[in-house]
Amino acid sequence: MNHWKNIRVLCTAVALLLGLAATPAAAEAARKISKRPDGSTIYWSIEHPSGSEPRGLLLIAQGSGCLPAIQNPTVAQGRSIAPDFSILLVEKYGVTHTDKPESPMSDCPEEYFARHTVSQRADDVVQVVGELKEADWWNGQLVLFGGSEGGAVVARLAPRLQPDAAVVFSSGLGESLAESLPRVIPPPAAREAEAKFAEARENPESSEVWGGNSYRWWADIVDDVLVNHLLKTEVPVLLVNGERDSVQSARAARDAYKIANRCELTYWEFPDYDHFMTDSDGNNHRKEVFAKISEWIDSALSGGETNCPETNTGV
Repeated sequence: MNHWKNIRVLCTAVALLLGLAATPAAAEAARKISKRPDGSTIYWSIEHPSGSEPRGLLLIAQGSGCLPAIQNPTVAQGRSIAPDFSILLVEKYGVTHTDKPESPMSDCPEEYFARHTVSQRADDVVQVVGELKEADWWNGQLVLFGGSEGGAVVARLAPRLQPDAAVVFSSGLGESLAESLPRVIPPPAAREAEAKFAEARENPESSEVWGGNSYRWWADIVDDVLVNHLLKTEVPVLLVNGERDSVQSARAARDAYKIANRCELTYWEFPDYDHFMTDSDGNNHRKEVFAKISEWIDSALSGGETNCPETNTGV
């Protein structure tokens, strides 16, 4: 396997691990901007349901790549999990509402590769949520939902925002990428990954790109075991994973709650489903899974979702 084929294989694996959806779909939402402390622009959007009653806020954190969240079809489908909530989408560093990348893993703005990280995404969300706190339509309820890379963002955000509930979808969280990624790519690419991780650690501000992300991005996330952030909170958490996805990492997150004798985690493992909730016959079940997530959110917000460790089992 030559070098460029390794990179293509790796980009595909990272997209699978971090949840890339590549077919644009427009969303109806009010487009907003804010300024970061460094003077750059955060592009974000808010979509309100019909009616004027105070309502909760649902943050949807998308997966990997530079396709704008406002155009992402999986994000659009995710709105169904809390239909009475206002929906907040926050774009990544360097990404605008109108970008249309040919390839969401490579055809990205220079600023994206230079500055985009999971930590930066979390900082941006904290800033935008802070700006919304005085909104007269918000009743104070906050739910976080993140798929894949977005799940990492939710894990980082939970102790900072203390939401009423958090959902992590197809994201593992129980192992670092340094542990989980080499298992799902061919051995030559895995050996290259180990060397690139080392380079990223040594050059944590570099915009050099490998595997669809910059060294800055890799250095920020590659060694982080994200379940440890969730364990800093007592927030009800739903972790959803397919058996044919990075299930070893997801089970490690489940077990971390058990070891800590914590009762806030609900763990769902769907037999035969992959990263996108598609079974081995090619049938996609995301709609049904999202319907179950919606029921779980309703229960969590009413105080009904606390599971002692022995009850945290697969679906």
